Amino acid sequence: MQQIRLIVSQKETIASAWWRLTLTAPDLTSPCRPGQFFLLRCADRFTCYLRRPIFPQPQPNQQFTLLIRPDPDPGLAWLTARQVGDRLDVVGPLGSGFDLPDGIQNLLLISNSQWLAPLLGLMEQAVAAGLSVTMALGARRAVDLYPVSTLPPVVEFQAATLDGSLGHSGQLTDLLPDLLPWADRVCAIGSPHLYRAIRAQAEAVRFGIPTGFAYGLLTDLPLPCGVGACCSCTRYTNTGAKLTCLDGPVFDLAEVEV
Repeated sequence: MQQIRLIVSQKETIASAWWRLTLTAPDLTSPCRPGQFFLLRCADRFTCYLRRPIFPQPQPNQQFTLLIRPDPDPGLAWLTARQVGDRLDVVGPLGSGFDLPDGIQNLLLISNSQWLAPLLGLMEQAVAAGLSVTMALGARRAVDLYPVSTLPPVVEFQAATLDGSLGHSGQLTDLLPDLLPWADRVCAIGSPHLYRAIRAQAEAVRFGIPTGFAYGLLTDLPLPCGVGACCSCTRYTNTGAKLTCLDGPVFDLAEVEV
């Protein structure tokens, strides 16, 4: 863990509701995996806001990309206003991220969250390794979805929108019965409802959810300290209490209570 600066080297609009920041980390000496996080100081030194967790996509040459959307949280609203050349004060990388062990052939990526950037990093790793990849995304409207045009052509894209403006008309979870039998690894970033649905549907179509099959990045609890000191991110698993900031935020969905 380090306290470092991230420099905004590029800010671009990739859809009507999405910005992408490219961040350069000249002082970073520790590697970062998709799913690990940084704690960001979301204002100047005279404010009392707690640091906010951000979940960027690692890139080569000490760079990261971060997806952001308009957010009523005052700290994250401050982040959306950053411009090229601004410096961000962060602590990290923290926690445990996703991995792609040997033997994986069919990777299913699922998200209904603005923090899906780590899944894009996994997608790039999987495509480079020759894996079959499906990305399933859900939102209220098509304009709220991460833009499919930015995905590699070899990635199959599935969408669910509540208003039916793109893909399936309904919940993202409606797609799970058709997608889960194909996958041999699931990585998800979303709401607790999504994680419970993945577990329930996996138990239905696969006659149980085995350990090592489905993983989720859990963001429902606060992560104020990042070092396990405050215990406010404690959650319960089959093997006892775990701290999200240290043992997660990526957990095996067969083992954690959500």
